[in-house]
Amino acid sequence: MLRGNSTLQTAVGSAIEIVDPSKRVQLFPIGTWQGRNGLGPYTITDRAHAEKIIAATAAAQGPVDLMFDYDHQAVRAPAVAGKAVASGWIKQLHAQDDGIWADVEWTDAAAAAIAAREYRYTSPYFLHDKAGNVTRIINAGLTNTPNFNLAAVAASSLTGEQSPMDELLKAILQALGLPEDATQEQAMAKIGELTGAATALASATSVLGLTAGADGAAIASAITNIKAANDPAKFVPIEQLKHVNDRLAAIEGDKHEAAVASAIAAGKLAPSLKGWAMDPANRTAFASFIETAPVILAPGSSGGGKVDPKSDVLTDEERAIASSLGLSPDQFLQARKDGE
Repeated sequence: MLRGNSTLQTAVGSAIEIVDPSKRVQLFPIGTWQGRNGLGPYTITDRAHAEKIIAATAAAQGPVDLMFDYDHQAVRAPAVAGKAVASGWIKQLHAQDDGIWADVEWTDAAAAAIAAREYRYTSPYFLHDKAGNVTRIINAGLTNTPNFNLAAVAASSLTGEQSPMDELLKAILQALGLPEDATQEQAMAKIGELTGAATALASATSVLGLTAGADGAAIASAITNIKAANDPAKFVPIEQLKHVNDRLAAIEGDKHEAAVASAIAAGKLAPSLKGWAMDPANRTAFASFIETAPVILAPGSSGGGKVDPKSDVLTDEERAIASSLGLSPDQFLQARKDGE
């Protein structure tokens, strides 16, 4: 016994509900239908077409019974190294005005599952030509999701015919920009390229400070902003910068030399300490000293009659100056000698 629904048959093709473990079940309707997954449409035009399908199936199958499995495991098993347990064996196929029917010898387990409504529908696995006309049956399965979303059989077994998944594979190859006859190696290489590009894009997105998944427009905008911020036209050439720095150093040197000369002329710095004061390393100490230094010589005096430059003994005035400068007697003597 079985219950058919013409709407379901038109929509999903093999959604034929099994009410009890009948020995005869319908595999196909006559007409045109399409799977819920969008594959198809597929067609059995009339009873004569159904008879041709049965004849082609018998020729390909030989003396071996067609298998009824569970959820098309016989198709999936080779790919996942699994096993395919039979739920029944098709002993005979029949072409009728309303479709193709099968006499099935169910296993005890399958009969119990059908009776318990654990499985409710039949779903054939079949081949078709490019126009979607069914050409022969591979097997059938008990299933609760008869959407024709099934794994493809090995290409060597198709003999020029197509399974429903072939259309999906062609769509994938087209999306990858590959021809329909592309090899598995070519497809995998292309996928590897796209994966590498996606990884590089994600890395670039992170470097640019963008959120994951930023689109091309956001990435392009970030790159444009970086280029604008680093526009060479906004920067001074290194040669010009060096020239400016050298000129500034010369100006600073001239200003410092004038300050030293002014301090000596004002009597705040002994002429013998000019060498110490002109040393670039002592500029900060000189500037600090000169702000509070008292007049130790008459303005314009060289102090030549009071100090012997070669003497290793400091005068009281020199000791006072050394103390003001934060120099030890030996450091002061050395500075005096360097200034000769």
